[in-house]
Amino acid sequence: MSHPTLPPGRVEGFRFLWAFYVNGYNPETHCQPCFKGSRVDEFCTPTARSGPVFSFDQLDRFPFVYVCGVGIGPDVDRWRQNLHLPMRFKEGGVVEATTYNGYSAIAHNAELMEIPPLPDGWNGLPRKHTRCKNFQFAVGAFDRLGR
Repeated sequence: MSHPTLPPGRVEGFRFLWAFYVNGYNPETHCQPCFKGSRVDEFCTPTARSGPVFSFDQLDRFPFVYVCGVGIGPDVDRWRQNLHLPMRFKEGGVVEATTYNGYSAIAHNAELMEIPPLPDGWNGLPRKHTRCKNFQFAVGAFDRLGR
């Protein structure tokens, strides 16, 4: 991650910012707790930094890494500030995103994964559950794969 006007340092402007190696999900929960796998301790709210290059080096053990940033401010506006980058390894691929506050995220040897929407009431779950991008990704990635 980098920022065009801020010096390298702790990434600011996110209530939560994390990466998670994902190899399954729990349909009973949403947000980060729905993921099975391992949080990347070197890239989470207190440790995520702009400037240095970070390598997600466990994609040989996990099919996906999900980078998520939860914006700040009122709930009604926060969805516009959130960052969702579910990725998998792809030789030569590049994933690029700019956050609401100007940070640039570039992942090399990566492919951005789809986050398919779920209809309200899907499987009898409440709207907050089915509107969660983490949960939508997990359903799309793993139910499609039959896991």
